[in-house]
Amino acid sequence: MRRTFLPALATAATLALLVVPGADAASSKTCPAKANTLAKTNVGRVWHASGSLYACTTVYGRKPNQKRLGPWRTGGKVAWNGSDAVWSVPLTKSGKVVGDRVYAANAEDGSRWLLGARAGVSAEARTQRMFVYGTVGGWVTKDGTVVMAQRSPQDAPTAIGTLPAPPVAAGKLVLVGRFTGLTPTDLGRTVKLDVTPNSGDGDECGGAEEYRLTLAPDASAPDTRVGVAWWGGWERPFCG
Repeated sequence: MRRTFLPALATAATLALLVVPGADAASSKTCPAKANTLAKTNVGRVWHASGSLYACTTVYGRKPNQKRLGPWRTGGKVAWNGSDAVWSVPLTKSGKVVGDRVYAANAEDGSRWLLGARAGVSAEARTQRMFVYGTVGGWVTKDGTVVMAQRSPQDAPTAIGTLPAPPVAAGKLVLVGRFTGLTPTDLGRTVKLDVTPNSGDGDECGGAEEYRLTLAPDASAPDTRVGVAWWGGWERPFCG
């Protein structure tokens, strides 16, 4: 099937090359050290200050570029790949944390591609661990729910292996399933975000790939992985 290229921000394959040591050698400067740094790579860092999440990136050899990405609160979780961040913000009602809201944004141009999504998709939940790969994110909640998100989804998500229920997209989110055979911490250790080999099509400025979120939820069968495959478009900011 021919894929229509939709706007996103960076190919996961390209980012994978850019965040290895030495890949940002074309940049004459690096992002400065910051207090309250939450995560960093060789091309950038993400930190919080005064209730906000900030990031700086030199991806593609650009000069250091700092952006405010969105809100931040103590107790949140973050994943960062040097260009995109996916993070959670605790939601408080009547002085009690009732769940998390999830955000995602790109540090090159400051654009947000998730704006307060409910961590449990259709139910309140607290996040245990966050993931990001290119412009695709994912997380595991404290009740074992696993969610995949991406900036510019194409087609419908498809199951890899046997899931608790067939995957159905809800906008930019898809519920992979709820898994209780492992603790949320151990479940998170099995999660992997990547792309289907040789699925990509496009050029240096944009294209599409089939992204995958997989996990191994059965402790007695650690080599058996299940998950979701989902086509998504990407586009490099400021290309050309």
